[in-house]
Amino acid sequence: MKNSYVNILIQSLEDKDKVLDEVIKADEEQAELFKEQDPDLDAIRKSQEKIGEYAEKLDKLNEGFENVYSRVKGELNENKDLYRDEIKKMQELITRITGKAVKIEAEQNRNKARAEQIFKDKHKNLVDQKNTVRKLNLYANQMHSITPRGQAEAAFLDKKK
Repeated sequence: MKNSYVNILIQSLEDKDKVLDEVIKADEEQAELFKEQDPDLDAIRKSQEKIGEYAEKLDKLNEGFENVYSRVKGELNENKDLYRDEIKKMQELITRITGKAVKIEAEQNRNKARAEQIFKDKHKNLVDQKNTVRKLNLYANQMHSITPRGQAEAAFLDKKK
């Protein structure tokens, strides 16, 4: 009975390892999107959603692992020799998972910095466009106020007859 719980723990760690591989792949794809001259914001949003789904899977796997581990923790501690191979396998998986988690965190920090720069540039571009429109409207209004009722009058003509 306890051995099946240990196998569930190992399977849970292997599943987590596979999901982390998918997160790494998604992070790399997202990094490529950020490298584009004019990145597709829709594609970036979809990529974020995909990574969010992976994060939910990881949370469920962690929760499941913790639940099962709490049941067999005592058994594993009391019978380390009996479960030596399984414990070693779990330690290797945990080490691999930890390395991948560190890699993911570093890549996500780089992607976050790139995203912030892109959004900052987009915002500046929008502000510049808004200022241009405002200046054009001001110019049009000034031109309109110079000429009564929109009719052009030559400013240099003498009205004397």
